[in-house]
Amino acid sequence: MSDLHKVAEALIKHWEAGEFQNCTGDMAGHIRLLRQALAQPEWVELTDEEAREIRLKVGSASDVYARAIEAKLKEKNSGDQSI
Repeated sequence: MSDLHKVAEALIKHWEAGEFQNCTGDMAGHIRLLRQALAQPEWVELTDEEAREIRLKVGSASDVYARAIEAKLKEKNSGDQSI
């Protein structure tokens, strides 16, 4: 879990406990946005080793390399195991 997710969850916890009663502005709106952000999966990046493996597998043709990287990131971030 990222630091951002930890902070967002802590803020929501405090909000639900009624600790922001004297705050000005649209705190309810901000909390709603935090909840929406937390519902999104976190992006998973390629490791250096994974990038090297892809480069060795497809060679250095930039368009092929770019598509292979894109496919690997889709796999890591969506659970698609078609690669």
